[in-house]
Amino acid sequence: MKVPVYDILNCGPRARFVANGKVIHNSKGSAINMQNLKRGSFLRNAIMAPEGYEVVVGDLSQIEPRVLAWLAEYDEMLDIFKSGEDAYAQFGSQMFSIPGMTKYSHPALRQSAKSALIGAGYQLGWASFAAQLLVGFLGAPPVMYDKAFAKSIGVTAEYIDRFLDLDDNVRKMQEIPHICSANELLIHCVAAKKIIDIYRATAHQVESLWHLYARLIESALFGGVEYTHKCLTFRKEEIELPNGMKLLYPNLRLEKEVARLEDGTEYTTGKTSWVYGQYGTKLYPGKIANNTTQAVARIVMTDGMLRVTKRYDIKMTVHDELVCLVPAQEAVEGLQWVLAQMTKEPKYMPGIPLAADGGHHRRYGNAKN
Repeated sequence: MKVPVYDILNCGPRARFVANGKVIHNSKGSAINMQNLKRGSFLRNAIMAPEGYEVVVGDLSQIEPRVLAWLAEYDEMLDIFKSGEDAYAQFGSQMFSIPGMTKYSHPALRQSAKSALIGAGYQLGWASFAAQLLVGFLGAPPVMYDKAFAKSIGVTAEYIDRFLDLDDNVRKMQEIPHICSANELLIHCVAAKKIIDIYRATAHQVESLWHLYARLIESALFGGVEYTHKCLTFRKEEIELPNGMKLLYPNLRLEKEVARLEDGTEYTTGKTSWVYGQYGTKLYPGKIANNTTQAVARIVMTDGMLRVTKRYDIKMTVHDELVCLVPAQEAVEGLQWVLAQMTKEPKYMPGIPLAADGGHHRRYGNAKN
């Protein structure tokens, strides 16, 4: 069978991929979604550079946890990133008090530390964490914690009893889609909650950032008192980013929370929450952390892209990865140059330790293995 070759040389600014003269992907997101092309897949390997060129791929490493740690002034985490070692294993060593942890010695704990570091920094609750693990957290394979794992991270009978004493915990657990037994789900959920508890106890600087954002929702975003934190400026219903763009929260207001009974009847709980926009989208400190971290991370990425485009054509980006075409004879040197442009310290983020990895090959699927 003949493998189709996707021409990525002669593409316009919108038509990103062309097969036999037909557009199969563009910046509007129609047709193929490049995020779904897993490493080693047939389609990923079918994408090739033209004769005389190679695909150079550069990928920012753990950019969101790095940005969040910098915004939170989480110096211990920044030191881990500066070391250049396995950040997830080192953070796992801190979380679970296991010196010298590696992905080989404690693979399950390292994966849990990775999941916590990536997701829990945005005030992720245990129920959402547990549910996402069952289907595959951020693209990872599905995970269901068992008794042995729960015991290894300090889950005790007393901890389970305290968990079950709260009706809200039981309700949230029952709402999680599952195909396991009730007892298996309970063990999974208490283990997930324990990991979130450990993360928050370990990354207390991130919790402090949430407290700051909680105050700024009321005083700045609602009250209009201008406040600058690091490279972010908070004002009435907006946060200005370091490149001058703004995150907007129009019509920010407090509204009473509404709950629903099993028969569908709605009632007010007596609690209030911040909402914004026409449809009352909830706003809370973790969402501010998510919005600002991802926005700043994207600016770091685009700043690097602007530097790269001075020498090479960038054909696409996938999350924190850029893909460009480089003449084959300079692919090795070109890769190092591209990575250097991506990791140049931004003037608006002094001291942030950036890192990137990548590779090169004529086939996109083999460029980063």
